[in-house]
Amino acid sequence: MRSVTRTSGGLGLAFVLCACWILFPASPSQFCAFSQETRAADTPPPTEAQYLELPHFPAAQMDAPDAAIVHARLQEITSEAAFFGYDLKGSGWSYDATSCPVIPDYLVLHYRKPFANGTASLFTALVPRGVGRVYVVPILYRNATPFQSATSSERGIAVFNRVVPGDLAAQSVQPDGKWLALGLCYADIVYGNANILNRSGSEMGLARAPLPLLRLSEATTARSIVFTDRNAPGQYLVWSIDLNDKGRVTAASAVQLTDFVARMRIGAEPKEKRLPPGQEPVVKPLPPGQEPPVKTTPQ
Repeated sequence: MRSVTRTSGGLGLAFVLCACWILFPASPSQFCAFSQETRAADTPPPTEAQYLELPHFPAAQMDAPDAAIVHARLQEITSEAAFFGYDLKGSGWSYDATSCPVIPDYLVLHYRKPFANGTASLFTALVPRGVGRVYVVPILYRNATPFQSATSSERGIAVFNRVVPGDLAAQSVQPDGKWLALGLCYADIVYGNANILNRSGSEMGLARAPLPLLRLSEATTARSIVFTDRNAPGQYLVWSIDLNDKGRVTAASAVQLTDFVARMRIGAEPKEKRLPPGQEPVVKPLPPGQEPPVKTTPQ
């Protein structure tokens, strides 16, 4: 399981810097890139958190109506979890709820079970607030990922596309839409949580980590959301989520990278070499009349 200190507790989406030229050295005629929000050049930047994440609520802190839904659908959650190899009838399970702005019609629950050897099992359950079926996305089995990691699995993508309403999905992938919230909710469902790097800070290890970015192809309707997830000390994930113009995810990946380490010079610094006195280069003037002609441009 991941262990990382969180530095912000809510989804306060703020403008972020555009780093397309660092990430994707493609021609500007092929792609356009957008930050989450824009502001006038003479407007000072607001105070913003370095990291963004969705709020997670323990089961004991859930609203009474939501807790009642979980209780009423417990048998369905248990049955769906068992299909994917999770035994909720055993002891040791706990869950929390995530508040996701683009999934208003479902409860997003993360079920976890720790084991004595330090490993844990984890899955996400999506429970409809009204009529509908319960969905489960498997993430970890005693710290082992499924045969196909949930970050890019067809099931994770299909479930996400089903629970996000079409109108919200389409609005979110516009340049002025909440595309970062869409990407954050996807990562939360298929990974358990995400700690998105929102702005540059003093951490040298993240010097090469990309800030949130939306890429739009001018040749097709394809879009791509890119962001960095500080998922563990000394490491980070770079997420890339591909979507169509309707906001439906078509593919996704999460690449684990280690922190950047600056290389220190080993050995003595190079010394400045001075010419001995009398060996300075001599400037040889041209004889009169041999100066090169000066070419002028007619006015």
